[in-house]
Amino acid sequence: MEQSLIKLKFKKLNTLAKIPTRASLLSAGADLYSMEETIVPPRGKQLIGTGLQVQIPPNCYGRIAPRSGMAWNHHIDVGAGVVDPDYTGEVKVLLFNHGVDGYMVKRGDRIAQLICEMVTHPIIEEIQDDLERKEGRGDHGFGSSGK
Repeated sequence: MEQSLIKLKFKKLNTLAKIPTRASLLSAGADLYSMEETIVPPRGKQLIGTGLQVQIPPNCYGRIAPRSGMAWNHHIDVGAGVVDPDYTGEVKVLLFNHGVDGYMVKRGDRIAQLICEMVTHPIIEEIQDDLERKEGRGDHGFGSSGK
């Protein structure tokens, strides 16, 4: 397998911060670690610092995504998961607890994963005429495909 030349650069804001790691060479995301010890309340949310700044590669954005084990086993999801390439502050993770029990997060726990995704920046243009119609769904949404 060819090694990527694209780099995802991180800076520790705290000596105890852990740099992201991949579980395997082909893992899409790099695990992010908590810098804090806290509880995500039942049916609540908590913003958790990672102690890291990130430099997203050109033509990408960072998507903070849930870890599948936390979602399946503990009903933990991630919200507000976009890191723009010009953001220079600490990467934080917004965890939502959809469960009925509080979820304990310890310093050093893997809490999410960061995935670099390619992005285009189309010119935003308002038009006065109707939008071009394509074959298919049209303006029928939310379950209109029958699936």
